[in-house]
Amino acid sequence: MINRTDLQHRLVPISMDGTLFLTTRTATVQVGATQTIYLGFAYPGSNETDSVWLIQRTSVAADGTTTTLFAGGRAVFDQVWADRLNLSYA
Repeated sequence: MINRTDLQHRLVPISMDGTLFLTTRTATVQVGATQTIYLGFAYPGSNETDSVWLIQRTSVAADGTTTTLFAGGRAVFDQVWADRLNLSYA
């Protein structure tokens, strides 16, 4: 469970009733037998070139093994969705 301090630290956008209120983007890239799925989350109406996105990258190998990492190595809203392919993930 995420507590209020964690929400404030990460600047997670929430609505008045406490539910998450996000714009989302999904992009999938297939290279050989590996599929990479990018998920982006930001405040509604955010521009894809603004550094206000939380970006998650999930790689699915041919054997079904998955690895999920975050842009910049942190789950915070400070990345650019348009740059997702060139970002560092950890």
